[in-house]
Amino acid sequence: MTSSIRVGFIPLIDAAIPIAARECGFAEREGLQIELVRETSWANIRDKLIHGLFDASHMLAPLAVATSLGIGNAKVPLSVPFGLNANGNCITLAARLYRALEEVLGHAPRDPRQSAQALKRVIDRRKANGDPPITFGVVFPFSVHAIIVRHWLRLGGIDPHNDVQFQVVPPPFMVARLSEGEIEGCCVGEPWNSRAVESGVGSIVVFGSEISRCAPDKVLALRNETVVENPESIHRLLRTYQLAARWCQDSSNHANLANMLAQPEYLNVAPKTVLNALSGSLAVNRTEARSASDFLVFQGDGINWPDPRKARWLYAEIASGLRRPLDEGQAQAAAAVFRPDVFDAATGNNALPEAQDPIGLHFGPAFDASDLKAYVDALARG
Repeated sequence: MTSSIRVGFIPLIDAAIPIAARECGFAEREGLQIELVRETSWANIRDKLIHGLFDASHMLAPLAVATSLGIGNAKVPLSVPFGLNANGNCITLAARLYRALEEVLGHAPRDPRQSAQALKRVIDRRKANGDPPITFGVVFPFSVHAIIVRHWLRLGGIDPHNDVQFQVVPPPFMVARLSEGEIEGCCVGEPWNSRAVESGVGSIVVFGSEISRCAPDKVLALRNETVVENPESIHRLLRTYQLAARWCQDSSNHANLANMLAQPEYLNVAPKTVLNALSGSLAVNRTEARSASDFLVFQGDGINWPDPRKARWLYAEIASGLRRPLDEGQAQAAAAVFRPDVFDAATGNNALPEAQDPIGLHFGPAFDASDLKAYVDALARG
């Protein structure tokens, strides 16, 4: 018997798994009919999921945790039985601000610490002149994007709470906000950084993968009652996503995947823009390109397995960002949002994750899920 599942998504390359699951026939093999519904903002995704208008959604991993804990919205318990990707985000600066960093350095910024230190000098100069603070666009307060920006700013000695401002901007509108001067920098998933570069509006200064090896970015999120009431359909969906993840990760499929994602009903951009991100080779400004083999990853390194330690990391980062004291009860509730039991039951997985540190920050403390206070204290020390 065929089951129908309504899935919400945002037009981003990291929606590849739910899109490929439908378009490549993986869902059909499992007796599923997936209806994909494109949304423009993460608030819409959250609200339609918690009110039952979606059965499942492509969702920011920190938003799933925050929603389950009742942070920033009514408390609605969610389940995350599948991770959709790691990385795929960039920090992009408006053209004028990027030029200011080049002037400070005498060349284009070459690594995250160097660019953050150059930005600190620009900020100090602007403060001395009485200029308003720089405003960064982030896709949601509870997002890996906001976490990445805070980590990057700290590399330059910039206080994320006092030296800059943040504004929530839905991903498809980020380039327009940069163009209008409403924001001077942003962190967003592809293809919107590349669109900023292509249009001459901005330049990419940092890849998210340069900040963290495998921070959980987007996930499959469902209401708890959906998992309880429809276990067979959810197991079919996870097997479908596992097949789609393997297909999306295979570079021999990337040309087909780029053409698929570029279609008007999905991202509505040039296939080459999508293909560049899938290959990890992006133009960072009008004259230079950079490559990273782990720029965007759909499978491997424990990415699909919903590791509860990652949920504890997300909680620690949310609490740190809000300047709230840690609460072990909330940390445990956060860990319960990630459901390896459901993943394992659906896929037959019986392997435990190998990585001692499931996050892999390139700058900063190693993450030990059993000692959140030590981690947050280390962040505060810089």
